[in-house]
Amino acid sequence: MPHSVPVSNLMLSPNSWPQLRADAEVRDAIKLLRILSEDEKLEHGRSTPLVFDDNYNLVGLIRLTDLLQNVRHLCDQREGACDLGDAIRPIRELVKKFPGYVSPDDSILKALDIMIDNSVTLVPVLKDGRLVGMLKLGDIFNTISSLLFDEENPMERSRIMKYLHLG
Repeated sequence: MPHSVPVSNLMLSPNSWPQLRADAEVRDAIKLLRILSEDEKLEHGRSTPLVFDDNYNLVGLIRLTDLLQNVRHLCDQREGACDLGDAIRPIRELVKKFPGYVSPDDSILKALDIMIDNSVTLVPVLKDGRLVGMLKLGDIFNTISSLLFDEENPMERSRIMKYLHLG
């Protein structure tokens, strides 16, 4: 049952997400994320940068929309590339703090409660105050839904897909 599934079974390495220093400027953060996306190192669901202080303590995350909002006015030029020269605001000013965290031994339901209560889809996993993993809502959903519904009958699977799926 879900209450007995530990976070450690689902957590992903924090190295799966882009990591930025809190004192980085918006322009440098955008440049780094562009390089990572060109190198195809940003997987779907793992493009939200994590932000750390100088001691590698997790400060929070930065939403891509917040980065872009800070440079949007620079993109009104009709010709050429956007000039990021003025995008010098430190990203620490844009960081969204995580509303809670879990430990590797906690139940995934504790993480789910944090996600539901705070409308977030990502929760950090800390051990002895250090970041050891990240937990995504999609992974919790897949685990819980497989425990609640694991339809193996091909006819029933086909019926559900035809009846409910619009794609």
